Amino acid sequence: MSALVWVGRFVFAIIWGAMLANLVWPFPGKGFALFLILLFILIALHLLQLMMFATVYREHIQWRRGDYWQILLFGVIGWLAIVQAQPQRKAQS
Repeated sequence: MSALVWVGRFVFAIIWGAMLANLVWPFPGKGFALFLILLFILIALHLLQLMMFATVYREHIQWRRGDYWQILLFGVIGWLAIVQAQPQRKAQS
């Protein structure tokens, strides 16, 4: 599952790169508007996921400051990485 998490992060990095490239070098035609709308939808959905995961799993999972950013950037893939890291975090504390 660790390899799938890294593949998911790579895919999201490409998606974020395309969305941010659209802001710096606007795509021609209606592509600019489409990617701008998709960027706002992506941010809104990841913020919603962050809010849901943080409220539901706050007592069950050891949270670190970077975990919030991981969910914001990678969505469910970030959450899977956090859940996967839990046994190591509990062993350290």
